[in-house]
Amino acid sequence: MYEAYRDYFAFMDQLGQTLDELTELAREKTAAVRRDDLLAVDGCMKREQALSLSLRSMDRKREKLLAQMGLRDVTLSGLAQHCPEELRGEAKAAAAKLRDRYVLYRSASDVARTTLECNLHQIERLLADEADAPLGGGTIADIRA
Repeated sequence: MYEAYRDYFAFMDQLGQTLDELTELAREKTAAVRRDDLLAVDGCMKREQALSLSLRSMDRKREKLLAQMGLRDVTLSGLAQHCPEELRGEAKAAAAKLRDRYVLYRSASDVARTTLECNLHQIERLLADEADAPLGGGTIADIRA
């Protein structure tokens, strides 16, 4: 019985490693946006997509592990309450570590999103200014024949 819980704790660590990868990617994407390096931004986004697909399969694995323990609808914060007494400390530590990793990911992701949005707004303004500017960037002369 304890083996299923330990498998779940190991899974939580694996999920945390994926969150760490996503955190690093978000930081890389932020730096790429600041450098105006569109190819690097695109590469980061492709890697994020691949990791998000792996998160989907991890979610199925999470559901399977929780079902094996009879904890199908138990949240991360409620995990320790449903664990055997001997594993509650380990469950609390694993849940706290995963939550901390998630908070770091969300923070890095929010910074990347905000930086990207700011740059997009700057691009939109530049395009609007160019659309309002006369052809050739100069003034339009009134030529009457």
